[in-house]
Amino acid sequence: MKLLLTPILACVLVCPVLCQLSEKPEQSKDDKASAAMTLAETKVDRTVVLPSGKLDYVATAAQIPLKTREGEVECRMFYVSYEKRGASPGTRPVTFAFNGGPGSASIWLHMGSLGPKRAPMLPDGSLPAPPYSPEDNMDTWLDFTDVVMVDAPACGYSRLAKPDLGSKFFGVREDIEAFTRFVKDWLSKHQRWSSPLFIAGESYGGIRGSGLCRSLFGQGIAVNGFISISGSNNFLTLDGMRGNDSTFIGFLPSMAACAWYHKKLDSRFKTVDQVVRESEKWVEDEYGPALLRGDSLTPAEKQKIADKMASFLGISSKFCMGSNLRVTEWMFFKELLREEGLSIGRFDGRLTVKEELKVGNQEANDPSDDAVTAPFTASLHDYFQRDLGIKTDMQYLNYGDLTGWKSPEGSYPETSSDLRALLAANQHFRVLFCCGYYDLACPLYASIYTINHMGLDPETRSHVSFAYYPAGHMMYIEQGSRKKFHDDVRTFVLDCLKS
Repeated sequence: MKLLLTPILACVLVCPVLCQLSEKPEQSKDDKASAAMTLAETKVDRTVVLPSGKLDYVATAAQIPLKTREGEVECRMFYVSYEKRGASPGTRPVTFAFNGGPGSASIWLHMGSLGPKRAPMLPDGSLPAPPYSPEDNMDTWLDFTDVVMVDAPACGYSRLAKPDLGSKFFGVREDIEAFTRFVKDWLSKHQRWSSPLFIAGESYGGIRGSGLCRSLFGQGIAVNGFISISGSNNFLTLDGMRGNDSTFIGFLPSMAACAWYHKKLDSRFKTVDQVVRESEKWVEDEYGPALLRGDSLTPAEKQKIADKMASFLGISSKFCMGSNLRVTEWMFFKELLREEGLSIGRFDGRLTVKEELKVGNQEANDPSDDAVTAPFTASLHDYFQRDLGIKTDMQYLNYGDLTGWKSPEGSYPETSSDLRALLAANQHFRVLFCCGYYDLACPLYASIYTINHMGLDPETRSHVSFAYYPAGHMMYIEQGSRKKFHDDVRTFVLDCLKS
């Protein structure tokens, strides 16, 4: 709406000059668009009572503008930071955390595990009855680190200044550069350059986080540790193509875990850990070498592998043979419980959905995605409005539109090379991989496979550790795993500060 100011005429006898108050210049379209994507900073003082005691903290919700050298704003990255009141910056750690996608906002880690509030879920991580409102999170990381939840460009409340700037932010390296700039600017704004620093990334956040840790080191910012939460460092292990058998090697132990959970395996398997360890050994000793031989396997050799494969996957050896010993996760979602008319979740293979048809390989929908979307979305909006006092007409985007995302030409997206370089260059740097047994999006053995192919000497390899959970991709939606996840990361952070 444009406000017109009526000109005021004044005649002065001693100096007969006509005076006029000029009309206020109209805002340009770019200025209006920029204002609509700008979020006013909010800051509130809060207290949370945790098992470790009472903790007073300051929560800040704001955007950090990423500018060109000429000072032009290209992107505003949204964050919510939680800082313990009265803590010494030199000893209090700061953890920068984000989800993946690429294209996912930080809502999942924020309202699932790290923040002082969390979305309500049933104890096993399944969908509760509505309505949904945030609950106090007794497993928040705030008892051992300050936390900064960051939304990637064009996700959450992060916004590009202009749509045509996507090419500067939508890509593996472009994304890492944006997060590098964000961390530097946040450290300056909050005066935390002397604090111990940690990075935590989920899913694609493993690729982003590994690259970010090395990028920061190149900018003179040494990170103490990286927490990869169901993270991938190399899409070679996730995206199959002819001749690439690493995907089948990486997925099989997690498929075996899901088969055990749904009682499709022999009764000799007593625990999920037993299933995973035995299937990993079989993959290394027999299945991997068999895939390497390809069509040179004799029919008898192939049948032997199919029979053993079926004993781990809880499906028929005929199906394994028919898939040429290469059962994809997409086949497995529906095949495992086909006779029951159910398919299992990609993000969490424990969860199921009823299917209309018992034929075909296409599942109706992902029950593990459906379980979290409504509780997390409602809880986040309620928390932002009522607790943090955020006022905006912007829509919070759980998933942003990253059309035109650039991956490395002629190769898979990967930052395991970055991680290897940093581990070699900084012997104080540590990495923790947190993996859910029932994760069929970024399976645990895919991460092990990646680490096994990074060319690390034994001493440097000892700086990488693993933790496992009886849950899926978002292991923190399951009550017991959320507590263990908190305890594992707390121990990791404290150990890093001692090294």
